[in-house]
This record gives sequence, structure tokens and C-alpha cells, in this order.
Amino acid sequence: MHLLWFHRDKVVACVLLTGLLSAGNAVYGQDVETIYPIIENGRFGFIDATGELVIEPKYDGAQVSSEGLAAVRLGYAWGFIDTRDSVHIKPQFSSVFPFANGVARVQSGQYWSFIDRTGARITDEYFTAALDFSEGLASVRGRPGTVVGLEPKWGYINKAGETILPEEFVRALPFSDGLAAVEVVRKVLVVRVNTRWGLINTTGTWVVEPIFNAMRNPTEGLALARRGRQQGFIDSTGAFVLELHYEQIFPFKENRARVNEDGLWGFIDRTGEVVVSPSYLGVGDFSGGRALVLTNDGYGFINPRGIMVIPPRYERASSFDHGLAWVTLEGRSGYIDTTGIFIWREGE
Repeated sequence: MHLLWFHRDKVVACVLLTGLLSAGNAVYGQDVETIYPIIENGRFGFIDATGELVIEPKYDGAQVSSEGLAAVRLGYAWGFIDTRDSVHIKPQFSSVFPFANGVARVQSGQYWSFIDRTGARITDEYFTAALDFSEGLASVRGRPGTVVGLEPKWGYINKAGETILPEEFVRALPFSDGLAAVEVVRKVLVVRVNTRWGLINTTGTWVVEPIFNAMRNPTEGLALARRGRQQGFIDSTGAFVLELHYEQIFPFKENRARVNEDGLWGFIDRTGEVVVSPSYLGVGDFSGGRALVLTNDGYGFINPRGIMVIPPRYERASSFDHGLAWVTLEGRSGYIDTTGIFIWREGE
């Protein structure tokens, strides 16, 4: 999970990747209880969804479990344990991401690779950059970047480590609903003019030609895109179904998209109607029917109708993940459930 912090004095939002929280949910092949990292006296352990301590604090870093495995750090090296604290993959990586569909993205030094649940790499090739697998494919870059826009280097591999789409894209985002947003160099004859975004399917065929100046990956059937002065959401044919005029727009999550107007944040629905007027200093995407919001009084949570269901009283907070959110109240951090009740808190 990404921990979302806002500097209230400057009204600046920044997303911080922490070793404490990370994304992950369904277990590969079966359902296994999720365990959540806690920190006591500078050491990390784990609790279950009820707040009961299941692994004593003894690690230097930890992430929420995914597919029955949790990433832990000893010294500077990351590995994976199971939910009973048995070492599954010994600490050896400089950085790791959670398992998704049986594969995890890991970093060794400056290079990235993918491992299966035994810890074996799925390919002998290392990558200078990589994104997680989605719908059986992962976008990777084998060669280091040079001048922006020249010599595109991103392609896609499958979970067998085979190259499915060659490295021919300036940028390549994960697949969603069989489509991925990619950026390519646009040329007239042999002269490079600029770059453009479009949508491809898993065979690399253009479903939406690269005619857009900017694009985000499709979520919930719509892709955020900009072409000239037009911006908003397009469908799988490339047609604008929602033209919007906000200063900032983010993709849909749980049928809500966050938007910024005059420096304040709110939400629209899939018809473009405002469901939460831009009135917050910052907001996070909806997750589990709750969205993190920032007011002058602190962080709180609203429901999809915009009703404040957890009062804004926290100094720091993250979005909900697996039904829990990590928050800080009066200098002490812990997990709350979707009603705002602490199920675990430092010092208790």
C-alpha cells in the first residue's frame, strides 16, 4: 500500500512508498489469512485482522502479506516469510514488491527480475526497469534509458519469462481488461516528430491508434486521456465519453474519480456528475468504500456519497487495504477498521 501524506502548510500531496504497507489480497490458488505489519521499539512484527499479535517484532522492515507470503527485511536484505513466520525465501534482495498471481518483482542492486513462490527467477534476464505482472504480462525495459523519447525500450514478457511483445515502446503500462496504454515515437518519413499514446491488446495490435498526447491505463472500462485541448475519459474505441475541464484528474476507482479545481479536491461519478464537491486539501482513491480526505482539522474518511464516516482527526493516514487503514492519532500509530475503531495501536 502507498502511504499518502499531505503537507498541510504547503497543501502539497506526496505518495511515500513505505516498508510498512503494501498492496496485495487474494492468495494464489487458495484463501489465506492476511497478516499486517506493526512496529514496536523500531522492530517489525505482524498482527492478524482482529489485532492479535501473530509474529513478534523482530524484523527491520515488513510489508502486508500477499498470497500467503509477507516480505520482511533483515539488515538491508529483503526476503519472504509465510504467515506462520517460516522463512520461505531467504533475505537477499535490495527491494521487493508483493506477490501477485504467483510472481513477485524483486531488485538486486540496480537491476530487476521476477521470482516465483520458490524464489527461483522466471528468466535469466535482468531488467533496468520493470512493472508488476497484470493479466499474465509484465512490461520491462532491458536497456538503460537515454534521451527521453529516443530509442524506445519497453516491451512485455509472460510468466515463463518469454518476450511476448518486443521492446519498441517509449513507455508501456500494465494491461487492464485486455488493453494497455503505450507511448510510441511518431515520425514523418524518417524524422522524429514527437511521441503519442494509444491502446494495444495482448498481441500488440493497436485497438486505439496512438494519437493522444497523454494517457493513463484503462480502469473500470475507461482510460484517462488528453488530445490537444480535449481531456477526459475515452472508451475502448478511443472516443471521448467524458470531456472534463478540471486542473487535475485521476482514473476511476470504485466508480469515483478524484478531480482538482482551484486547488481543492473532490470526486465525480462515471457520468461526470460531481458527487463530492472539490472542497478538500487532498484526497485518496476510494478503497473498500472509503476515501481518505484531508481537511484543516486533519485526515478523515468519506463514503461514496461524500458523507464523512470517520471524523478528520488523524495527523497521518493511509487508504484502506484489506479492511484496515494505518493512521496516527496524538502521536501514536495503529490500524483502524472501516468504522474508525482501533484494532491495534502502539503502546496498547
